[in-house]
Amino acid sequence: MRINIRTTSHGIDIIKKIEHIDLKVDIIPFITMKYLSQKQTEQEDNLSAFQDKYGIIFRDYELLTNIIKKHKKEEPVLSDVKSALNVLKNSTNQVIKEIYSNIDEEKITTEILDDIIEILESEDDYNELYEHVNFTQTALKDEKNDPRIIPPTIKLLSRLASTNHKTNNIYNPSSKDAIAITALEKFEHATLYVKSEEDYIHAKQNFIINDIPLDKITLINQEILVDESNEKYDTIISVPYPRIRRKKNMEKYSEFETTNPNIIYLLNLIDHMDEDGKIVTVSKQDLLVKKDAYKLRKYLIEQNLLDMVIDYESGFRTRDITILVLNNNKKTDDFMFIKVPTLLPGFSGMFDKNIQELYEKREVEPTFSNIIKKDEIIKNEYNLNPKRYVYTLEYEEKPIKDIINKQNEYAKEIKNLDEEIEQLLGLEE
Repeated sequence: MRINIRTTSHGIDIIKKIEHIDLKVDIIPFITMKYLSQKQTEQEDNLSAFQDKYGIIFRDYELLTNIIKKHKKEEPVLSDVKSALNVLKNSTNQVIKEIYSNIDEEKITTEILDDIIEILESEDDYNELYEHVNFTQTALKDEKNDPRIIPPTIKLLSRLASTNHKTNNIYNPSSKDAIAITALEKFEHATLYVKSEEDYIHAKQNFIINDIPLDKITLINQEILVDESNEKYDTIISVPYPRIRRKKNMEKYSEFETTNPNIIYLLNLIDHMDEDGKIVTVSKQDLLVKKDAYKLRKYLIEQNLLDMVIDYESGFRTRDITILVLNNNKKTDDFMFIKVPTLLPGFSGMFDKNIQELYEKREVEPTFSNIIKKDEIIKNEYNLNPKRYVYTLEYEEKPIKDIINKQNEYAKEIKNLDEEIEQLLGLEE
């Protein structure tokens, strides 16, 4: 899948539009409102079922789909939007009520609404629109906050998790927007911890847009580093927060001789993986090479937990992304490394399919992937940097006979040049 984080499928410059709104209004609830309006229209022959599920019934002029049509005719629609928001705020569905309860209608001006409607119309796929808007709003709110990973690659994590593996009971202790969960084709239950209250509300909306019953989800608005519960999960998909807060008490993992919160975080994931479990997580590059992660790397290799390491440029602010795949049920005793070439901004998803296929078949592709035996990793002092194992320089294989012949030709050319120089210098006898 290829995605451009700047423009939508209809060519709208979404960054420019959101900057124009100046982040005064969160656009995600309007995406959810449009989704609910469409669902009500689709179920107009059975509105009682719609009302039972969502706790609302829009009047015709409150349906966002009708508001958009009216807006195209340049008719005033601000009062209709505010009336629709009032319906949502009074929903008997507590999740819907929670989503819309904090929206300040006074901030929604005619000018801002014009931009919101143009954004809503810019993409037909609700998931794509949600990802575009949510990623862009997050990036613009705090430019110093490095976006952890861009949407197509989050989906790659989910695809890798489900490659040759059944995803039933999912765990994500650092969820942001639940894309890693909604990208899964099938699961029975998911437990997610979400640090930010805004992200917590956005995650709920993502489940609504994807029509995932919330009784399949345990969603907790809390940040954790070490989860003290004894729960085990068959699938763990995780994108750690950019700055994991330190915790003074690290005794639980004292044998690894580290106070690095990123290492502690990964050890926590391993603790919650069941006997057939699989972890797909984004990691810091220093975990692959630095001294304080040595015992962790040795543990991953000696226990044959490491399945694959992927390293590539994020395409956003030149920050590398490292993905680790750990597997408690590996069928091989070797380790796969993938080094993706530098990418242009907005196209980090272009290699995702290739990565998944190589992982599924466990194949070596020159300059892209390699399979490494344990002995070589030990020889390299448990260094897990893909740059060490994937040779990205292009070269052409030639028969040795051709190389020798070429060397002989060069030797003759050098001899002739030497003779010419001697003649010019008058050194010839």
